[in-house]
Amino acid sequence: MTEIEIKTNFSKNVRELRISRKMNQVQFGEKIHYSSKAISKWENADVLPDIVTLKMIADFFDVNVDDLISNKNVVRKSHRKLNRILTTISSMLLSYVIGAIVFMILYFCSVPDSWKTFPVAAVTSSITFVVFASLWYRRITLNISVAILIATITFMVMCFINFESFWLILIIGLILIAASITFFNIRFTNRK
Repeated sequence: MTEIEIKTNFSKNVRELRISRKMNQVQFGEKIHYSSKAISKWENADVLPDIVTLKMIADFFDVNVDDLISNKNVVRKSHRKLNRILTTISSMLLSYVIGAIVFMILYFCSVPDSWKTFPVAAVTSSITFVVFASLWYRRITLNISVAILIATITFMVMCFINFESFWLILIIGLILIAASITFFNIRFTNRK
């Protein structure tokens, strides 16, 4: 690819990404701390920013630097983050919808303790969150999702077991949460 092709692709892509976010050049410049004059030069293919600025722009739009300088449809890739969030939330909510349906069936069939479907729904929703967090999100989100999973499992156990010492189950749950956070921090720290 020649320098002219790179400039042309970058100018087209940065303009399309800016417009897809419903920003004018001034607003975009304020977000990334550049003047609207610099943005205009980029979009007119007069100047190509340095590599640090390219990386900053790519991070801002949630794309790769390669995406910015290629002639592929980069706008579709920039919506990936939003799509992942919406997929995660809708999948988690599906657990509660299924739990509510099961609850209504059990309730109308006069099954005792039919309300216990909701703690189970909370656990399945947490499992979904852990799966998507491990696939798409950063370490902190994965830490949080595992902590939530342990907390919901602890809550479910407290709901299902007739145990006089609820505090013991609660302490075990808290210890497991602390252990999981420590495990993830040690595991990811050793990778560096």
